Amino acid sequence: MLTRYVTLSLGDRHDLTARAHLALLNAMAWAPAPAEFCIVTDRPELFAWFGDRLRMLAVDAPTLKQWRGKHDFFWRIELMTVVHTAAQGPANVVYIDSDVLIRKPLNDLVAGLESGAVFMHLLEQDLAAATRAGDRRLWSLLRAREIGGVRFAQTCPMWNAGLIAVGSGNHQVLAQAMTLLDALMDAGVQHNLVEQLAISAAFHATGRLSAGDAWMDHFWCNKDGYGRDIDRQLAEVLYRRMDVAAAVAYVKANPILRPLVVRRRWWNKLFRPLAGVDG
Repeated sequence: MLTRYVTLSLGDRHDLTARAHLALLNAMAWAPAPAEFCIVTDRPELFAWFGDRLRMLAVDAPTLKQWRGKHDFFWRIELMTVVHTAAQGPANVVYIDSDVLIRKPLNDLVAGLESGAVFMHLLEQDLAAATRAGDRRLWSLLRAREIGGVRFAQTCPMWNAGLIAVGSGNHQVLAQAMTLLDALMDAGVQHNLVEQLAISAAFHATGRLSAGDAWMDHFWCNKDGYGRDIDRQLAEVLYRRMDVAAAVAYVKANPILRPLVVRRRWWNKLFRPLAGVDG
């Protein structure tokens, strides 16, 4: 069965576009055949270098407005990206954030999808036991309520959505996640993590949710560090005039190795400009 890999890139910010290029190249390096690679973007010209190795799923401003939904929620676009990709035809669907780099062969993940498993990046926490103020506020909006057919009672697993993967026979779980997301927002649950919550709940309900962190590095807590190395790799690809196949081989042989989490201290903002580094 075909596996369709997709990431999302909106706008023309250099850092976001560069990350999406590396995410796609690393996915190409480790994905078993048969595979198709897609980009959902409003700037398809920025990805023209990939040629026929990349399927453009171009979106315009009216489409993105529709995808944000009646509550005008930006992160609804991420889930709609996966739904839209699944609608392109029978296939397993693997969505990765642009700050995800695949690190090893994906054969076992694909086999899991074809056996009925679903995947997200990793289990972050039980929202019912959250310690951060923002997460406690989200749980206070959910506790002891039934919304969209889901009862939020004693526990509430919250998974990271840097990876969202479903098999060809499991596309309906994406529709269930979308229905729950809209129901949560209709019920007044307004929070930046509500999209992630809806996907977590719908996927958890399958009884087949597994973590995909073993296959990937998700560097959302060290974007600056990875960004510098991503720029170096893309510069190497450019000045050596590599084609896509050569670039895939290059990033596979030269993985970016940095800490995934870097905590900035309060004084970083004061001293970084003095050191000639952008804040």
